[in-house]
Amino acid sequence: MADVEAERRSAASMGPVIVHCSAGLGRTGCFIATTIGCRQLQLEGVVDVLSITCQLRADRGGMIQTGEQYEFVHHALSLFEARLSTETGP
Repeated sequence: MADVEAERRSAASMGPVIVHCSAGLGRTGCFIATTIGCRQLQLEGVVDVLSITCQLRADRGGMIQTGEQYEFVHHALSLFEARLSTETGP
């Protein structure tokens, strides 16, 4: 995600990032949910993975297809939150 964001910022135009896996649901949903969650953590200091997932599924049914993918999003956001904590310090 950091590589995609860095590339987006350095591009000549700041258009949207387009993400798509084979069905556009599982891995795509994980990437989008993690991106949204990271932004929430940066701006608000908290994240609501269930709310993000519900909104994604309202927009496109079936996003984040498996329990393992949902757990992955939680884990990725946990790692990102830990990184934010070390960068900002106590």
